[in-house]
Amino acid sequence: MEPYLDQNYHVYQDNYYNHVTIGETLLSRQVRVCGTTRVNRGLPPEMKNKSQSLKRGETTFRRKGEILLQSWRDTRVVNMISTIHDSTMVDVPRRIEEVKKNPICIFQYNMFMKGVDRADQYLSYYSLLRKTVKWPKKVAF
Repeated sequence: MEPYLDQNYHVYQDNYYNHVTIGETLLSRQVRVCGTTRVNRGLPPEMKNKSQSLKRGETTFRRKGEILLQSWRDTRVVNMISTIHDSTMVDVPRRIEEVKKNPICIFQYNMFMKGVDRADQYLSYYSLLRKTVKWPKKVAF
């Protein structure tokens, strides 16, 4: 990221790269981050416990300076880290005359996610490999 440091860029990251210390480091170099994060990547213990008891549509968050850690439950718990957003909820149109409330960091993450996340999402819908015992069939597919 060397050519992009100290230039006030916004980076949307996958959960593999996100951690509170990485957010602090990039924030000190004027790069703001947003993305999903794993439970074992710097979430405080009280937030880990509380996020498991959330009901659908509920959210919990903590701040550490400019770093926002937010958990939100839709079909499953989604943990976010952001140095761009606050914890506000926005209306997201879903279907005809149906509106759903999402945290703004999740709404914008879904809007800007590219690359690996989008490819993983599409591959989960349409599995190309068939489960076979013989490996030549997998190579042919």
